[in-house]
Amino acid sequence: MVSCSGPCWYWDKKDLAHTPSQSDGLDPATEARYRREGARFIFDVGTRLGLHYDTLATGITYFHRFYMFHSFKQFPRYVTGACCLFLAGKVEETPKKCKDIIKTARSLLNDVQFEEVMVLERILLQTIKFDLQVEHPYQFLLRYKGPKNIVKTVHVTSVVQP
Repeated sequence: MVSCSGPCWYWDKKDLAHTPSQSDGLDPATEARYRREGARFIFDVGTRLGLHYDTLATGITYFHRFYMFHSFKQFPRYVTGACCLFLAGKVEETPKKCKDIIKTARSLLNDVQFEEVMVLERILLQTIKFDLQVEHPYQFLLRYKGPKNIVKTVHVTSVVQP
């Protein structure tokens, strides 16, 4: 990992090629798919709940950071995604009840997983070292002087892609 003082969220290629999921036997293509599915889950559920892009982007960032320390085999991606969205809502001051997130994601989560999300929140906080602030690139994108639809496309792509 790149050296930093305090929490550091930059990884070199070696770290990205040897994640906990890959060490746990998951191939890189499957891990990439799980990351996309988790990010899409956060985006879709958050959009249905009327959350702002910053909240969605923060949740997706927490999701990717979490899986740089934990394996997809140990923590189900949709439960983790719900937890990341739940925490991001609190941090970005757009909170939603955990039960509302579970209800909105009913096709992928059930009411029993409510407890899992609540327990996972503590693990997530420890994993991201309680570093809750995420700097998003949108301030730079908004300075772009091109057509409005290009900025929107770049914005959505930066939120959804790992």
